[in-house]
Amino acid sequence: MIQTFTLDDVVRFLYDEMNEDEARKIQESMLLDDELMDVYQQMLTVKSTLDCHPVRKEPSQSSIDKILNYSRSYDLQMAGE
Repeated sequence: MIQTFTLDDVVRFLYDEMNEDEARKIQESMLLDDELMDVYQQMLTVKSTLDCHPVRKEPSQSSIDKILNYSRSYDLQMAGE
């Protein structure tokens, strides 16, 4: 039986979130399916890039200022009603 794998499965494999049986099956499938192997290699490249250049997890001061200004203007609009 041929098993199909989703992008989520490839991500789970990439992050070692599969049990041994699942991992073995996807590895075997990648050996036989060039398209699946290409997807895995592309995701591996993306993961490596993200690992080398982590995403900033806090908003910029500019974003904070915009949110606070919007909130203040919203409060003024609500007070006028």
